[in-house]
Amino acid sequence: MKRIYFLIYFTILTGLLVSSCSDTATYAELLSSEKTLIKEYIKRNGINVINSFPADSVWGPNDYVLTSSGLYIRIENYGSTKDTVTVTSGCTIVPRYEKYTLEAVSDTISDWSTIDFPYPETFVYGTTSTTIPTSCTAFQEAAYYLHKNDAEARIIVTSKIGFNADMLSVTPYGYHLKIKIQK
Repeated sequence: MKRIYFLIYFTILTGLLVSSCSDTATYAELLSSEKTLIKEYIKRNGINVINSFPADSVWGPNDYVLTSSGLYIRIENYGSTKDTVTVTSGCTIVPRYEKYTLEAVSDTISDWSTIDFPYPETFVYGTTSTTIPTSCTAFQEAAYYLHKNDAEARIIVTSKIGFNADMLSVTPYGYHLKIKIQK
């Protein structure tokens, strides 16, 4: 009889032990992995993180500004000097971008060619809607800094300020972003 109780007790204990082990990472562990991935990407690519935008608008090689939201941005083209259109609240922005992973062997997720996007999607600057697939906090902030037609930047986006799918998977991405402002 003792043997039966021992077997039942052993079976229950083994079941509890097996079910308590899990391979899924916690949200905190995913955020830590994301930070590590970004740090490794910055180191691997020789990126120099600075705290403020260059006063003379002259960027050093591989300089990126880290904003308070966690956006890393490097402005590569300040946009059209002929056009007086600038980003203001309520204007329509057409983002064109290349999206790529930050791993050692980078993978391009999307490309901006007009063959791939013959009818580009738009978003309204100053509107934070989770239902618009081309708008995220990072793109809104980048549009603010770019603020002119045909401006261009490279950005590193953490999951917290990225698209909804990136937030859920806790995945950071790099972007080469161009904006057009529709009147």
